[in-house]
Amino acid sequence: MISTVNNSSCIDGSVEGRILNRQLQGSYNRFHLQSFIDQYGIIKSRTPTINRIKNHLNKFYNTFSCISIINALLDRIPIIRCLKEYKIRKYLFGDIIAGITVAIMHIPQGMAYGILTTLPPVYGLYVSFFPVLLYMVFGTCPHLSLGTFAITSLMTGQVIDGASLQSLNVINNQSYIPSNISDAIVISEKVGLATTLAFVVGIIQLILSVFRLGFLTVYLTEPFISGFMAGAAVHVFSSQIPSVFGVKSPPKHLNDRYKSTLRIVIPSELILIVIGTIISHFTKFHNRHGVSVVGPIKQGLPAPISPPFKQISYLVVHAVPIAMVTLCISISMAKMFSRKHNYKVSSNQELLAYGISNTISSFFQCFPSGSSMSRSAVQEGSGCQTQLVGGFSCLVLGIVLVALTPLFQSLPMACLAAIIIVNLKGLLFQIKDFFFYYRISIMECLLWLITFVTVILFEVDIGLYVGLGASFLINTIRTQRPRFTVLGQIDNTEIYKNVKLFPIARQFVNIKILRFDESLYACNAPFFKQKFYELIGIQLRQEPLIPYEMQNLNKNEGIQYKYVVLECSPFNFIDTVGVKVLIEIYNDLKNRGIQLYLSECRYGVRHTFELMNFCEKTAPNIIYVTTHDAVMFIRAQLNNDLLRLIAAARI
Repeated sequence: MISTVNNSSCIDGSVEGRILNRQLQGSYNRFHLQSFIDQYGIIKSRTPTINRIKNHLNKFYNTFSCISIINALLDRIPIIRCLKEYKIRKYLFGDIIAGITVAIMHIPQGMAYGILTTLPPVYGLYVSFFPVLLYMVFGTCPHLSLGTFAITSLMTGQVIDGASLQSLNVINNQSYIPSNISDAIVISEKVGLATTLAFVVGIIQLILSVFRLGFLTVYLTEPFISGFMAGAAVHVFSSQIPSVFGVKSPPKHLNDRYKSTLRIVIPSELILIVIGTIISHFTKFHNRHGVSVVGPIKQGLPAPISPPFKQISYLVVHAVPIAMVTLCISISMAKMFSRKHNYKVSSNQELLAYGISNTISSFFQCFPSGSSMSRSAVQEGSGCQTQLVGGFSCLVLGIVLVALTPLFQSLPMACLAAIIIVNLKGLLFQIKDFFFYYRISIMECLLWLITFVTVILFEVDIGLYVGLGASFLINTIRTQRPRFTVLGQIDNTEIYKNVKLFPIARQFVNIKILRFDESLYACNAPFFKQKFYELIGIQLRQEPLIPYEMQNLNKNEGIQYKYVVLECSPFNFIDTVGVKVLIEIYNDLKNRGIQLYLSECRYGVRHTFELMNFCEKTAPNIIYVTTHDAVMFIRAQLNNDLLRLIAAARI
């Protein structure tokens, strides 16, 4: 129960009481904000913008040298530092084991996700080789496995399907073209679209890196990412159902059961590919039953060739969401591993690594790459130590591409579809995040649900944009209607807490202490004003057009407070609209016989007050260092008022 303190009980009409109150008031006068700054602080002079630019240029010029330029360039190639600090005995064995293990995963996943893009499987192997090699040179997270990724492959396939293929028009008009030649023409044009898309995605990522915009990924929140990935996983799952034909992957729970004793993960997917290829080759499934197989696969590494750069305007629109998805997922995983293993990851350097990986790989017939959560987890668990793990992985994949690709031509497509579906387990299990967010925050749960549903019902890129819009809207709503609390003093301390959460907190007669738990700016200023008046017992409503019997709520009849203290400690900033609202409230309360004081204002808030002449438009010395200082000064004022009344009554 909230207790109140009657100030009259502390008053003594004697001369000693008046002296004591004058001393008390004088003591707290010293803790007006300006007096406090004059006594203990410094006054920071505002430096003109031109002078600040000159100072920055002088600082840059003084540190500018050939050595600094070389160091800056070398910092952009992290593999050099890795090689310089590499400890062979400590790191080599773990990197080799992790590289071989991840390469074994790359082979089936690369082929499967290559099919997901509507391209032949070998192009997935290219993506498992070239971007990994480039990321080893420019990346900063050794535990991150770049290459093919289900969602990126799905989005690439949707872009290719949505493009207008000129080769189809030629084939339809030329009836004499053999089917094998027509298929080759279509595939060639699809590869051109995929490589151009990878180039555009890489350019977008490089632009973000140049302008140091890696911080933008923080706006892609975890509920949004979880809902997006779960919805995209449903899309991938449904797209592979027609190709499965009942083929099931070997149980992956063996790895979970024996992961404490096995250093290398059981390659169940590779085992499925080997068994499926052998059975299909000797039983002639393709010839006898018409089972779709991979078919001839190009052997060797592709020669560099420039992307055709066709339909750029169409591809740019779809490259933006692909770049956003890959950045968001990759950087979030990189930061997770960096926190776990205590090393530094630079968002801008990661952007550079992704951009270079996609841009250069596009000249080697690669579609957009991304980071796989399943491979990254295996890479971490297999003993990865440094970025060189990518080199050992590429060594194994290079051998496969050069010598072993013809062995996979009898592989049934159903095996690859089954591999895709099994690897979606981690993404599909993110559906349970809905219940987690439901328990924690209804707003985050709503964001997850909106993103998930729109991704399923519409295209993946539409779901991405809707989810982003919902994320910004929800964050805006949170700042528009924050908590506005009433504070009370805890016992005789200088601590003031929410009276609803701390029932023993005491409030004082004629004094109301409030705290607005958010910065004050244009979006929440109307709510601030409405709630402020409501908490001090003043309702602002228009007079009804047709009068009837009711109290006039615009008048301050029965107002219980003569002083209001607004604690501004949660204000990280205040804009011009917020300052104008405070000035308006101060003048309105003054006309009602109520005095407003502010406390615990930060430097940025005080600086805005100074620029807008806040004290000149209100009154000097209404800002206090702490809430307790303001309350003690007000209580001294109330005591003085009561003393004057007593003295007048005696006369």
